[in-house]
Formats: sequence, C-alpha cells, structure tokens
Amino acid sequence: MKPLILAAALALPAALAQAEPYLARCHMGECIHYDQTDRQVVGQGSAAVPGDLVLVTLRQAVSAAPDTPADSLDWGEPSPVQVFCSPARPAFMAGDASYTALDLVTPAGATTLITTMYLRACHPDLGAFDDPFAAAARLGYRATETGSFQDFAPLIRR
Repeated sequence: MKPLILAAALALPAALAQAEPYLARCHMGECIHYDQTDRQVVGQGSAAVPGDLVLVTLRQAVSAAPDTPADSLDWGEPSPVQVFCSPARPAFMAGDASYTALDLVTPAGATTLITTMYLRACHPDLGAFDDPFAAAARLGYRATETGSFQDFAPLIRR
C-alpha cells in the first residue's frame, strides 16, 4: 500500500471518532452540549452478550439556549466515559465502575441524556436527531431489561 493511502486509511477511524459537538438535552432553561473528542474500542463482549466496550472522551458545556453556537460555548475539561455498545445489553459505566444497562427505546426524561451520549459514542457517524429513543429504534435497538452490574464480567454473562 502506498504511504499516502496508508496514512489516510489510518486517519479514518480517528476522524469518525470526532463527531460535531451536539446538544444532549435541554431541561428547565439549561441546555447541555457535548463534544466527543476521542473514541477507542477497549474491550469486547462475549458470545452470550456481544458488543464493543468503547471509551470516549467528552467535553461538556452548558447554555441557556439549544442553538448556541459551539464556538461560543465555555467547554469544560475532557472526561472519559465508557459505554458497552450492544444491541443485546446496551450499558454505560457509572462513577463507581459498575455498569448500568439501558433501555434505549422506551422514552423516559431521566434517560434522555445518557441515551444521547450512548448513541453518539456507539454510532459516531449518526446524523442529527431530535428524539434519541426513536433514533435508537431506527438503528434496530429493541426494549431491553435495565439493571445494575457490579462490573463488566457480569454484564456480559447471559
């Protein structure tokens, strides 16, 4: 393979990881925006619960309006966020290193933010959407059981 073609091929995954900043949720006059600056697959699921364990780096900003231009937001420091990208058991890692399984298609105000973060982490090339639950359904996700798992091993057991 020619060096220029090889360099372009190696740069492609990094380009896909860096989605445009996005609006995660507005509630009670406060809008939360995220900028995903990095994405890495750091683990795999199992035969029983297939999927990719993905680590993303996010910066957060808060505004009073959903249409605030990204370049005028005051972005916070980057933070790592880990999600398990799996149609069988979508989940995210909580602050105590446990995992919380998500139901991505049943609308609930409390899960709008994490559902949006999950979709952007697991599907970085996904276009704009207004309803994360409908977007998940269009991607083929189905209602799944929610729950907590002490760590990654029990999450990927059936």
